[in-house]
This record gives sequence, structure tokens and C-alpha cells, in this order.
Amino acid sequence: MRRLIPTLSIVLAVALVGGCGTNSDNPGTSASAAPAPSKLEPAAAVKQGMDRSLAGPVSMAASVKAGNQSITLSGKMDPAARAIQISGKAPEPIEVRLIGDAAYIKSESMEGEKPWMKIDLSKLKPSSTLRQSFDFKSQTGLIGGVVSAQEVGGGRYTGVADLNKAAEAASAEAGMREGIESSAKLAKDPTAIPFEATLDADGRMTVLSYTIATKSLGDLVTEMRMSDFGQPVTVQAPPAGDTEAASDEMYAFL
Repeated sequence: MRRLIPTLSIVLAVALVGGCGTNSDNPGTSASAAPAPSKLEPAAAVKQGMDRSLAGPVSMAASVKAGNQSITLSGKMDPAARAIQISGKAPEPIEVRLIGDAAYIKSESMEGEKPWMKIDLSKLKPSSTLRQSFDFKSQTGLIGGVVSAQEVGGGRYTGVADLNKAAEAASAEAGMREGIESSAKLAKDPTAIPFEATLDADGRMTVLSYTIATKSLGDLVTEMRMSDFGQPVTVQAPPAGDTEAASDEMYAFL
């Protein structure tokens, strides 16, 4: 279980890293009420594009590649309802479901006797990395550090993000700040991370990709695709017979 936690945090970070909680140029304007992207300068359009995408239920597919290692994920989420279902390989098969404060995890790294482990997030410390990984409002990411962008046609944008600025934009309580800072330390130039993004006709981000050239791991390539905006998301708990609750001892290090 101990070795699963870092992997799980990465899985959830990849799924959410695009920008829950990013700061638009007008903090008092909700994503749904923001001006149309054609009326915004490119950097603002990109930032609000992510906000618009995550304003309601959405499906996602994401991948992270570094050399011959890769993480691939797909799933759906409803931030308002606190519902997530994600499956993929990281690099071993993993599945995560969230229903309110109940997190269900299935992985070969689990040390229980049953396939699924149930974790009550309300029992975790506020500083818990695992708990913060499920905190939609505290998530930020590369989008929080966008410093320049330009539209290249067809709803596509290219630009540069600063990981240091992204870390500053992250909530101090999020757990994501340390992750972004770690990525910044690995990067050859954390102030100039190239990205590409695509917005649909409603200003929602449908594709985000970026590459971090690292000092020792080669290029870290991330791509996220979002679709099915507003489609109802229903997440069901695994069968009770296949589920066991995390022990009191496990909560000590989760």
C-alpha cells in the first residue's frame, strides 16, 4: 500500500493537473459567464478554456510518457458531485472511484485480501497527499503558469508556461504545489514549458499537451483530451463482497 500512494497521487494529478481552480483575469466572473474566447486575448482564452471544461461533468483521457515509461488513463468526473471514475496503467493496471468522501482503489499494489480498498477521505489529515489529490478546488497545474499564448487557427493555441508561476498559483494547502515545484527542479528551463491547446466553439478546452525537457529523464510528454461536456456522470461503488475497508494502521500513513 505504501508504494501505491505516490503512484495514485500521480494518477490523480495527471487527471486533474490541467487547471481546476485556475485564476482568470477576472476572478469575479464564473467560467460559464466568461466572455467568448474570441473576445479574450490568447492567454486568457486558454486559462478560461480549462475553467469552462471543468465547470461541469466531463470525460478525460490522458497520457504521460518519459523514455520507455508511460502512464495512460481514461475516465469521467463531476467536480460538483465529487464523483470520479478513472482506469488505466501507471504502469500497472489501476482503477479509482470516488463517491463523495468514499474512495475505492483497485491495484496489484494493494495489500488487502479483496480486490478493492475503501478509504474514507474524511479520516485523512488535511495535509494528506492522497486527500489533496481528490480536492478539485485545490488543483491547479500548468495552466496556472501560462505566460504567453497565440492563436494559430482552428481553435488551436500554442504558448509557454512557467512552472514557477504555476507553483505560486497553486493553493498552499493543495499538495500540488510541491509536485509542481519538483517538476520545476527537474526541468532544464522551468520558465519556458511549451504547450499546445485546442478550444471548441464554446471556448472549452478539448486538448492540452506540453513537454517538459528534464535534466536527467529526457522529455516528459503529457497529453490530455476532454469530451462529453455536461453528460451525466454516474459512479457506482464496487460490490461489497469485493471491497474491504482500509485498516486504522493504513490511515496513519495515507
